[in-house]
Order: sequence, then C-alpha cells, then structure tokens
Amino acid sequence: MRAVKLEKLEPPFAIAVSGGGDSMALLRLAHNFHGSDGIVALTVDHALRKSSATEARQVKSWCKAIGIEHHTLKWQHVKIASGLQAKARAARYDLMTTWCIKQGIANLLTAHTADDQAETVCMRMKRTSSPASLAGIWPEAEWGRIHILRPLLMKRRATLRAYLRLCGQPWIEDPSNHDEKFERVRTRNSKPDINLAKLATLAQTQVIAAKRQAKMWTAKNCVLSPSGMLQFSSASLASLSISAHDEALQTIIARCGGTQTELAQRQELSLWIIGSGSSRRTLGRVVFAKTKDGICAAKEAARIDASPQVITSTAPLVWDGRFSVTAPKGSTVTAKYYVKHMKRNDKLPFFVDQSLPVVRLANHVFIDAVQSQSAFVTATFIKK
Repeated sequence: MRAVKLEKLEPPFAIAVSGGGDSMALLRLAHNFHGSDGIVALTVDHALRKSSATEARQVKSWCKAIGIEHHTLKWQHVKIASGLQAKARAARYDLMTTWCIKQGIANLLTAHTADDQAETVCMRMKRTSSPASLAGIWPEAEWGRIHILRPLLMKRRATLRAYLRLCGQPWIEDPSNHDEKFERVRTRNSKPDINLAKLATLAQTQVIAAKRQAKMWTAKNCVLSPSGMLQFSSASLASLSISAHDEALQTIIARCGGTQTELAQRQELSLWIIGSGSSRRTLGRVVFAKTKDGICAAKEAARIDASPQVITSTAPLVWDGRFSVTAPKGSTVTAKYYVKHMKRNDKLPFFVDQSLPVVRLANHVFIDAVQSQSAFVTATFIKK
C-alpha cells in the first residue's frame, strides 16, 4: 500500500504542523502544489516545555508568511506520571480530529517519513513478528471520523530537510528528540536499516490479504442470531492462514460487542478453539463456548454496564452498542443478568440469554425485548 500522492490531494485538508523539519516540509510542499486556499495548519501546544507556546507562535508566523490559515490547540492536562509519549500522541490526534470534525474537514495530513517507519518496525521487531505489528505506520488510517493521510511515508528525513534549505525555510528542533529516556530516540540513534520501511510495506500487503480472507470466511461460515449470538465451526476457522485466523477472531469479538485484545491472548484462545479443553473461555468481554454444533460466542453479561438506560424519546435507543431498542418513554433498559426473577429462554445458552436487553415499563413489568411480541417493545441486534 503506497502513500497517497500529495499533489493529487484536493483541498480542503488540515496539516499537523509541529514546526519540526518533517511537518514544515509537508506544509511547504502542500503550499507548493495547492497554494493557500483550503489548507489549514494545526499546531498542538502540549504545554510540556516552557518554550512550547513560543514555538506555536513561531509556526503561526511562518504560516502567515505564506498565507496559510493556522490554529494552535492547547492540551489541558494534569502532570503526566507515565506513558508520556503515548498520552501526548493520543491527545494530539484527539484535539486535531475534534477540530476537523467541527470545521467539516475530512482529511488530516501528518508528516511521518520512511525513517519514522524504519524506527517503528525496528522497535516492534524486538517484541513480535506478526504482520499486523510489523506493518508499522499505515499510509492511511482513521481516527474517530477523520481520515489520516501520510503522504511523505516513502520520503527520507534528510531529503525533506534539504528541500527546506532550498526554500530558505527554518524549522524547530524539539529537544525531546534527543532525550534517550524515550525508546524511539534510542532506536533513532542506533540508525536502523532504512530497508525496514520496505518490510512494513510487505507486512501491510499481508495484513490486507488476511483481512480479505477473514471477511470472506466470516460471511460464509459465521451465523449470527437475533440474540447477538455468533456460531461457527472450529474446523473451518482452523483452515485459515495464521494471519487470517487472527483477523477472523478479532472480527468475531468485535461483532459480539467485545473490546480489543492482545495477540498472545488471541493465540491462546485459538489453541483452545481448535483443540480440546474446557467447555468455555472468555476474552475481550466475549464468552466462547463449545457445543455439539461447534463454537458459539456472545457478550459477557457480567461486563455489561449495570446502570439502567432510560428511554427518553420515541427514537430507538442504542443499548450496549449492540441492540436498537424501542419502548415507551420513561421505560428503562438493562441486561437480563441484573434482573434475577426473569424467566430463562431455554432455546439459548444461559450466558447468551443473560446478555439480552430487558425493558422495565412504568408499571414495573419486565419484558425480554428480543422475545417481545409487543409492537411497543422491540430489540434488534445491530450488525457490525
């Protein structure tokens, strides 16, 4: 998968501009190809260094000189005790994408380079060999509802700085880029082989192929019931390649309303699915159970929020991210797990039945919304 070409992008779009050499090169290249109209520069002031506000003003001045609209977004936070870089990165993307959503801008460009990619792969190779991890930084990604584009991902850092010198454009050197308490700085100083960036491209191709295979398998082999229970054959899952097998498991967990999981945990679950062992396992807030017909999976009832949700309008209520529930205004919805006197649906495994939405009417009558025969109380599973 190749990075989108900057010259072929159509404004409007926003650019993340820290003032460093990479982001300033991206800004000047975008201006060179598209002019000033429709391009917005966003600088995040992390307020982690005394000079950060001054640096943001400097970026604003550079943008003004070439007619680019600029906005500084400040990260409001308490003292960061650990995981500084990861938290700063998440905050940076959150701030910029939130701004883009409010302004109706769909694309945000970042200035990741081939050097960044090689460093990322180098760090990940110390921990894993899975294609999903070695794929590193993707040319395109999503953050919330915003499309993240990285048009410089095949360009070298030195090349971009040479371009800035030709433009007579200064840039800011962030002192944290030389602080060896950060793993990326230590990795950068070790000068990883730039060919690792090509390894990421190969891994991305493998991941795309695995996702395609998993999607085809899921459509053909997974049966989803109105209760949100998903059934499949362990033998059919075992027939997939290792990468596609893992992608399929992630899809199953997501469709059942589960959460993200670690690769090692999924590998352990895979061994249980295709082998012998206990009749039930739980991963990512999803219960997997072995039956005579194969494997069935559904949301873990005990991990559903116990707080009843109130029906406040005639519009359907999205409950637990899994069901669209309609009921009279003033009714509440909760999981059957928390309503102990409800009759069990014997046609479903007990753990599945306990994960279903129950509506409590104003007269204190409880109704299983999935089994309801009433036109006033319904529940439909939201397919993902």
